[in-house]
Amino acid sequence: MSLSRRSFVKQAAATVAVGLAVPPWLSKMVWADGGAAMNFHKDVPDDRILVVVQLSGGNDGINTVVPYADDNYRKFRPIIGIADTDVIHLTDKIGLNPGMTSMKTLWDQGNLAIVQGVGYPNPNRSHFRSMEIWQTAAPDRLATEGWVGRYLDAVREGRVSPLTGINLGDESNAAIVSNHAAIPTIQGLANFGMIFPQNTQGEAREAALRQVQLADSNTPYGAFFKQTADEFYESRDKIHAGLANYKSTTRYAPDGFSQGMQEVATLIAANLGTKIFYISYGGFDTHTQQVYRHQQLLKQVSDGLLSFMTDMKQQGKDEKVMVMTFSEFGRRVGENASHGTDHGTASEMFVVSGGLKKGLYGAYPSLDPSDLDQGDLKFTTDFRSVYATVLDKWLGADSERVLGDKYDDQSFV
Repeated sequence: MSLSRRSFVKQAAATVAVGLAVPPWLSKMVWADGGAAMNFHKDVPDDRILVVVQLSGGNDGINTVVPYADDNYRKFRPIIGIADTDVIHLTDKIGLNPGMTSMKTLWDQGNLAIVQGVGYPNPNRSHFRSMEIWQTAAPDRLATEGWVGRYLDAVREGRVSPLTGINLGDESNAAIVSNHAAIPTIQGLANFGMIFPQNTQGEAREAALRQVQLADSNTPYGAFFKQTADEFYESRDKIHAGLANYKSTTRYAPDGFSQGMQEVATLIAANLGTKIFYISYGGFDTHTQQVYRHQQLLKQVSDGLLSFMTDMKQQGKDEKVMVMTFSEFGRRVGENASHGTDHGTASEMFVVSGGLKKGLYGAYPSLDPSDLDQGDLKFTTDFRSVYATVLDKWLGADSERVLGDKYDDQSFV
């Protein structure tokens, strides 16, 4: 049976990881093996960083950015609708969920852009498929690479680190799948140094990996194995140094999201050469008893983002780092019988940075019953236009090459 180089690389990386008991993130790396680099916009600084935050489960955009002045909002949500007096007003028509006081602080600081009505044509209400669409930026086909992976494929030439992209979390995802780039998945920094067991068996395993590092690169795939070991140790050493050097007085809440954002801040402080961090946070599938749980989730996200931006300011990097949030879909306009909401369509995206233009972008979708799509919002902003804005104007990349088409500029950069 023939085996392509790409297939071998993937299988071999997993085999090395399992056989030597190295960390799970190593087994998920796909090592660079050729391809053309991208020409970048020369007027965009090359030291900018993007942090992608995935809010898994389908966040209810209507109770996140609340159209409190719209009578239809009250009619569709008599139980779970948020009272005018509780909404954090941004304008005379919309405001934020009461759990998002920290997001209001970011707004007042000029560090928040809200893109409204974000979605895509012919929306899919399946968690798996819709998330895959957002991660691959390909609503009309089954793509084999993610949009982050395609970007990192294009930037790997001349990279100074094998950590050009980092995924933080328990598992990999379609967004970071690529043909060539090395994109590790790191499951937490607290025990990152515990790579091998501290016993005779652990010493033998580390010695085996060292032998891989010294392997003859002229043998079949020897260069790959040598690169695997070299980049493993290089990555480990850089992360260890970064953990030792990170010092911050910023207080992060103990919840999973805030702690994850502090890990991102720690890695940014390490100056690893990383261009994109990807982090996920779940729990947004609010079919029942939504109000309290949803407000709690939004508070955690808002507090975590404010702490992170405060940390970035202390590091002097708040104008170099941008955070972009998304969820696979919004919720239906009307509440259900369980005081929750079911899978819907359009929602909003938050963009946070010290280097953006504060404001509302895109149009809030109509809640008029005659202007709904079978009880769902009609999207007003294609999510790929947000990606394109970030790629072109923040990262200086060629969005058309990454996304396969040209999309409108949302102007928040």
